[in-house]
Amino acid sequence: MASKSSPAITLYRGWNTPSQYVWSPFVTKVEFRLRTSHVPYTCGVGGPRAGPRGKIPYLEITPLDAPTELLSDSTLILRTFTERGVVNDVNTGLTGVQQGQDLAVRALLEDRLYFLQGRERWVNNYYTMRDHALWSIPYPMRLVIGLLAYRANVRKLYEQGAGRFSDTETRALIRDVWGGVSGLLGESRRAAPRDACFWVLGGKEPTEADATLFGFVVSNLVCDAAPETRELLKGEFPVVVEYAERIHGRWFPDYEIWT
Repeated sequence: MASKSSPAITLYRGWNTPSQYVWSPFVTKVEFRLRTSHVPYTCGVGGPRAGPRGKIPYLEITPLDAPTELLSDSTLILRTFTERGVVNDVNTGLTGVQQGQDLAVRALLEDRLYFLQGRERWVNNYYTMRDHALWSIPYPMRLVIGLLAYRANVRKLYEQGAGRFSDTETRALIRDVWGGVSGLLGESRRAAPRDACFWVLGGKEPTEADATLFGFVVSNLVCDAAPETRELLKGEFPVVVEYAERIHGRWFPDYEIWT
């Protein structure tokens, strides 16, 4: 636990849903690292427009004798906290090969899967995504802002490349990603003690890749704008769901679990 001189940390998650996971994998990624490092924090609502980089999550740090500081971008938040000793440096004992594997898993999810799944959320299930993402905006204005967000996401996905695939091709590529992740987790689970958490690189403790992976798994299990991916995970990759369930039971027992 933090000492009396430790700063107060508020994590702005974008939604007023206490005791619930949010749809952003990056929010849960940060929460995972804070909880597994036993760092106390409180949840705030906030929103992308209020954040330093125009996105969530972002953090407000309030020291006892210094100005309040804002940090944003999940990767930069965790890098800063690791350098300052706020969270554990979970990758410090990894070999060079393991460091590369850890980075590869994170890149696969954050730089590939994120964009592939953008089509399911912002195109195929646009209205569900709009009303959830823009929940704080009054309805008449939400129609206009939602249309602008839709156009911006379609343009972003096309420029990135994920938006140039058909629905069938996108589904196949998403299945490939989760199939690879499932293979890693299956090997890890076989070596883990009964009912214990198991980790994507097969070690005894989580690494940075686990924070990202848990965030993405949970995001898809709770997101109503990602029904195909949710059913894919439950139907074809149960070890991925079990991975998240064990982490939930140990580190997030106060949160509602997905159904």
